[in-house]
Amino acid sequence: MKKQIMSSLATLTLIIPMAIAGFAGLDARVKADIPFDFLVGGKQLPAGKYVVERLNATGALIIRSTDNKQAANFNVNNVTDRGSQEARLVFRRYGNQTFLAQIYDGLSNQGQELPKSKQEREAAKKRDIITQNIIGPQIETVVAEIAK
Repeated sequence: MKKQIMSSLATLTLIIPMAIAGFAGLDARVKADIPFDFLVGGKQLPAGKYVVERLNATGALIIRSTDNKQAANFNVNNVTDRGSQEARLVFRRYGNQTFLAQIYDGLSNQGQELPKSKQEREAAKKRDIITQNIIGPQIETVVAEIAK
């Protein structure tokens, strides 16, 4: 019995901090008008108006067009930006491919960052081979607002 209690306590001490960290970052729905086509987790989405919100308690997010015709869900990691504290979506552009990279709701300097997809890693590698240098991607920022 004592062994089971100790095992349960050890499990809880690992799960609780992870659950708290999972909730950090995106506290509100974020709405933005994205003026270019972009990729999220391997899915191509057209330019348009989108809303990003938490999908579930595990920290996954969903981006969906305001007309509900397009959607993609994705996992994220917490990120902190010591600079601007405005709601925004940050994209990385490699040539003619643009990838959603980060989401900030503007309520704090905490945000959510998408891990690089296989497509994005390939686009970055292709760009490095073509340009023969290690110049990073072009960063595009789209100002957003808290959705109601």
